[in-house]
Amino acid sequence: MLAAIPLKGFGSAKTRLGDSMAPGARARIAAALADRVVRACSGAGWSVVVVSDAPDVVSWCREAASDVLPDPGAGLDAAATAAVTHAGGRGWVVVHGDLPLVTPADLDGIAGWVAAGSVVLAPSRDGGTNLIAGTGGFRFAYGPGSFARHVTAAATRAPVVLIRSGLAVELDTPADLLAAQRHPAGAWLAAFLS
Repeated sequence: MLAAIPLKGFGSAKTRLGDSMAPGARARIAAALADRVVRACSGAGWSVVVVSDAPDVVSWCREAASDVLPDPGAGLDAAATAAVTHAGGRGWVVVHGDLPLVTPADLDGIAGWVAAGSVVLAPSRDGGTNLIAGTGGFRFAYGPGSFARHVTAAATRAPVVLIRSGLAVELDTPADLLAAQRHPAGAWLAAFLS
């Protein structure tokens, strides 16, 4: 399986955290979140590629010995499609890089469902899509309410909806940060709240 993690530049990430966190701290938390997702995917036994053209992300990937796939531009749909093309005939997973609670255990079973021909989808709490896994092509439709569109796109491929806290909780807003930090798996976020 190839896990693809599309990432914006750390310096421009997490702007919805607003004034609750200084820009430098937002960049550090974005990198820490990405690192957590990369480690979870690697811990699941998957190959990992980061999809990005942002210089700070590319530099971070070099330091972490992570592979980088150039982002074709034109948004998240295009980045995900590039990752699927890069996977060739292998199973693929497109997962967001801002999941503060994700662990390898949250990814259990995905490779088996994909091998059986299913598309696996994990919704975010707000109706988005934090993870999609499958083989071959897929019609991505990210943006508000994307989960419903992705379920429709997967309808003929025995979709599996995966609801696990590590995949459902993303970090976008100050409320997300506080809620995730209160979860036992989110204790590591306390360093960003002082």
